[in-house]
Amino acid sequence: MVHQIHRLNISQLNSPRIRRFRDYWQARRVPQRIVPLRADLDPTELQELLPNIVIIEVEQKPLRFRYRLVGTRVVEFNKLDFTGLYLGTIGWDEEQQLVEACTDVVKIKEPLYGFYTWTQKNGNIGKCEFGLFPFSRDGETVMQLFGIEDYEFPRVYGSARPRALP
Repeated sequence: MVHQIHRLNISQLNSPRIRRFRDYWQARRVPQRIVPLRADLDPTELQELLPNIVIIEVEQKPLRFRYRLVGTRVVEFNKLDFTGLYLGTIGWDEEQQLVEACTDVVKIKEPLYGFYTWTQKNGNIGKCEFGLFPFSRDGETVMQLFGIEDYEFPRVYGSARPRALP
């Protein structure tokens, strides 16, 4: 069960994977475009990150999110391959928070960063830092989100974290 998702600034994250993807995304963002083009992303340049990445298709009318690809590390930690499923129909307890985060990225056309915990089947608490990054075909309309999740980082989080972003 996912607990509350906490939105953070990039400066509050420890994950070198998320920072690496953020730097890659920013390098593809040019002044003429609000959102980087999906065509400018080359997965071969991100091979070490691919197990931690999800690709989410954005459907505009109505606004919905479908997982197009789920990396092997994400499947391993979720104990579920949700490729092809729509966010909001999977059945996770706090799934609506994920829908809201994706919706916000589509609206603001900027990355969103955060942290969440969940209760594992063995009773331990799992921890994840994440980033959501918009991509487009035309430089403006968000048509895909790339999410990167990192389950291995040094910071110890308490159960109560302030929500850093609206």
